[in-house]
Amino acid sequence: FARKHDWVCTLCGYVGRPRYQTQGSFAVELLLWILFCAPGLIYSVWRLVSKKKICPSCGSAAIIPAGSPGTARLVRVR
Repeated sequence: FARKHDWVCTLCGYVGRPRYQTQGSFAVELLLWILFCAPGLIYSVWRLVSKKKICPSCGSAAIIPAGSPGTARLVRVR
């Protein structure tokens, strides 16, 4: 069923590894680096820190670790 490193999507029921989504825009980051060094650095750090796990199936951020207490009940229902 679910392995140790798997995550479960609470919306679509996907079980597996999540995908990471980076906030912001690469084009804006590149422009800030070209025009201004300090804002480019700040924006780059923000983009790296604000990565979030999302479901590769539906794109939702409503995913939980497979080992969490409510996961077994959620997977059994589906």
